[in-house]
Amino acid sequence: MFSHTRLGLASIGILILVVAASAQTALGTLRGVVVDQQGGALPGVTITARQFETNATSTAVTGIEGQYFLPNLRPGHYLITAEISSFAPKKQELDLRVGQELTINLTMNLAGVATSVEVIGTSIPVGTQSTLATIITNKQIDDLPTVSRDFSQLATLSPGATESNATGTGQGTGVSISGQRPFVNGITVDGASNQMQFYGRQANDFPQDWIQEFQVLSNSFSAEYGQAAGGMLNVITRSGANTIQARGYGFFRSDKFDSPPFAGKYDTSSQPIFLTTTPPFTQQRYGGFLGGPIVKDRIFYFAGLEHLGLNSSEVLGISNFWRQFVTDTVIPTGERETVGMGKLDVNVSQRNRLYFRYTDDYKRYQNVGGTSPGSASPLSTLETRETFGGPLWNILGNWTTTLTNTTFNELRITYGVNKPWILANIAGGLGGSDILSAAGYNTTNGNPTGKFAVITYPGASFGATSFTGLEGEGNLFLIDNLSIIRGRHQFKIGGVLARQQMYMDVEAAHIGQFSFTQDSVFNPNDPSTYPSTFSGNIGSGVANPAVWNPSVYVQDTWQLHNSLTLNLGLRYDLDNTPTTVNQFVDGYNQRIVARLGGTAPLQKSVADKNNVAPRLGVVWVPTEDRKTTLRGSFGFYYDQNHWNFTDIYLNETLLALRRVALNANTQAGNPFWTPANTAVGIAQMRAFLAKSFPAYPDLTGLPFPQETILGVQPNYRIPYSANFAAGITHEFGNKLSARADYVHTHTYDASIGPDTNWQINADGSYSRKDPRYANITLVGNCDLSGNCGFINYNGVETRIEYRPQADARAGVSYTLSKTTSNMSTGLSTGGVTNPFNLGEDLGPDDNDRRHNFVADASYLVPRIDVQMAGIVTYRSALPYSVTSSILVGNRPFSQRPEPRGDKRGDSESRTDFRVSKIFRFGGKSTATAFWEVFNLFNTDNWLRYQGSLQSSQFGLALTEGPKRQQQLGFRFDF
Repeated sequence: MFSHTRLGLASIGILILVVAASAQTALGTLRGVVVDQQGGALPGVTITARQFETNATSTAVTGIEGQYFLPNLRPGHYLITAEISSFAPKKQELDLRVGQELTINLTMNLAGVATSVEVIGTSIPVGTQSTLATIITNKQIDDLPTVSRDFSQLATLSPGATESNATGTGQGTGVSISGQRPFVNGITVDGASNQMQFYGRQANDFPQDWIQEFQVLSNSFSAEYGQAAGGMLNVITRSGANTIQARGYGFFRSDKFDSPPFAGKYDTSSQPIFLTTTPPFTQQRYGGFLGGPIVKDRIFYFAGLEHLGLNSSEVLGISNFWRQFVTDTVIPTGERETVGMGKLDVNVSQRNRLYFRYTDDYKRYQNVGGTSPGSASPLSTLETRETFGGPLWNILGNWTTTLTNTTFNELRITYGVNKPWILANIAGGLGGSDILSAAGYNTTNGNPTGKFAVITYPGASFGATSFTGLEGEGNLFLIDNLSIIRGRHQFKIGGVLARQQMYMDVEAAHIGQFSFTQDSVFNPNDPSTYPSTFSGNIGSGVANPAVWNPSVYVQDTWQLHNSLTLNLGLRYDLDNTPTTVNQFVDGYNQRIVARLGGTAPLQKSVADKNNVAPRLGVVWVPTEDRKTTLRGSFGFYYDQNHWNFTDIYLNETLLALRRVALNANTQAGNPFWTPANTAVGIAQMRAFLAKSFPAYPDLTGLPFPQETILGVQPNYRIPYSANFAAGITHEFGNKLSARADYVHTHTYDASIGPDTNWQINADGSYSRKDPRYANITLVGNCDLSGNCGFINYNGVETRIEYRPQADARAGVSYTLSKTTSNMSTGLSTGGVTNPFNLGEDLGPDDNDRRHNFVADASYLVPRIDVQMAGIVTYRSALPYSVTSSILVGNRPFSQRPEPRGDKRGDSESRTDFRVSKIFRFGGKSTATAFWEVFNLFNTDNWLRYQGSLQSSQFGLALTEGPKRQQQLGFRFDF
């Protein structure tokens, strides 16, 4: 780790009086300098910002150098007024976006002798932050087509952001930003975290129609934002205003409008076969919102409700061998979700404002894999799938206050609970402790019946899903941001004190998991059909640890000159969640020593206390017309520990009475291994597993104990990224703008999960450090030789925005990038080929897209009120790796048949299009009818290539992206 972690500790002392964890804001800031016609500073000028929607006003008085500062402004349309005696009042309208910090410099004219004349200002707003950010406006949110009505899909309009093909627990936000894993992004809604710490994904779903706008922070964000090593989505929901606003809407889909998909199989020439008809599919999504004043100019309400009923299907990609046994190759899936939100905004006075929000989200996803629709492997048959869902709710309160003309504060409290369950199909909707009881599980010999055991072949999977039960959390955040003006410095100090609790009732390998090296039906009389691996866990999977996490930050926006701004920040995060396992370590050690002898195998975890993140940025406006902005930045950005790592450690090891993993094909996992003739030991191990299949094997029959540990290194360090960026933005008049940035991001201490129980002997052979254990796989940061995990990204990120008129706009983003890494670990253990040399895993990263192009546009045809809008996307191919379950070479752990990421799939392209007809009913009431088509040209976008040499489908895509889909919709606005 860099020495900045030591040097920065000296700076933390200035923050010890501030209670803090990761602070964020969805509010905006205006700042600037007021001068006379000769350029002299004008102190004592009253600056008033009035929001048109609510008539809420904020005022400031310029200081001795003519500077003013107006923070904590809700995004919206504003009128800025500057007034001082002897000068003509000056006014200017502008739009302030979510999270924006704008500089508006004003020049005031002397008033005439007889009267003063109001002057309409035309100053150009200039961003004062070096952050790389893209605003997705309300117009884009309302106009552009999205098939699932998930606003976060529009994040890929931002340069540097691309859709990730990660699935399961590592899916996160579904968006890779600057080449990073999707689960290391942060997401805030109305200034509060909306992230499930378990998986790094969204917690509550916020319907797209309720979003006012959001900001994609792809790089170089200020110290105010923390615990995100990738990017940030900063979202603000709609609020009530002085005029009543109401909307009712619906979106509907049917299989009658969609093209038949890939059948999941190939002909003898390896050409894909497609279904002749589209599988059953229906969708009814309807909802609405209502907002307005309770007391004009003072109290406002907003409320929304949406329900989704979706019945769909997924086509399996299982091998031809299993198709003779599996009749359900088209799996029915479904989603049921009801979301509600209530919001209250109160202008207590000009100096004090409050808002409150409550959201409730109940969802159930049927026949999925992992934790979201579409994340199931194409090899997962119906019985292996699950129902995922449950209650998720959140409550938020926010208070902004003007303490003095130069001191401002924002206080926020939020509490949320996420308790979604994973329930196995094969067990009739049971999970966690319940599925173990139904299988007859006991803590003496595991699963003696073999009921519900997980069974995996190269070409298909059967039995229960790989894990079931509850992985939930409850999070309390106390957030405070204090802004202080001193001359040309605008300081912001603050943070959050967070109490985070994990809820766990999980079955993972308790039920027993077997895998085979070839597609064949088990036959006790045919050794070639015997299983090759087994893993099992005897013990409990229930725990609810909790911990307090503090963080602090200070940010200084220093205007050295009216055209030059420095952004200086320092942040410190203390993540104590890895230490929540410590209460269970002594008990585990005592059980092992009592049963197997020796010394205590595990140490208690120590929190990573070096997470100091300095940040530096510069913004220069070199020309008098202020149409060109140059920027540069450098900073460190820490991720957070994810509960999924803690869950694995507790469930698989600390709460286990015994945890075993057997693999006939490796010396590490085969206690019968015979180096002189490996075939003999492999056959013995497979025969041993076959005796009891699908029940737990008789572990007393092993030649020596085959214990395993799955956990986290006691000195685990929180991964962090070092970001550098330099770029330019230029405004070509009022209609066209362009920006280009070079971005370099290097992630240090990336999480890896090697087997740490190996040592190299003097003769070059390998042996176990601790003979009691077959493997000790611990999530950490470095291999056994000290080489640490990393992700390296270099990209040129560009965007052009064209706004010729209010009813027409277009944008184009293009990113040329390269991402490499020496690890492929997500939110689990494993993923390391050689525990002594991560260099064997060096290659293109899983998210390495060299070219990413996205264009979006909308246009309202005059007179006929027909709007056309669309998104065109092209992404170059992602890499995939060749794998083998057969040991290659003479070492006891795996070896890659080919370099990692040596093969590429196919590029992806699609065109999504919407046509809308608007009917006007006087005033502002309208009715709009939508027709949307996704993947307009019915392009084949092949995904998830089979890399296993043991599969008959090697080198072929197991699935593809959706073929042409259509959606009809309506919207009534009042």
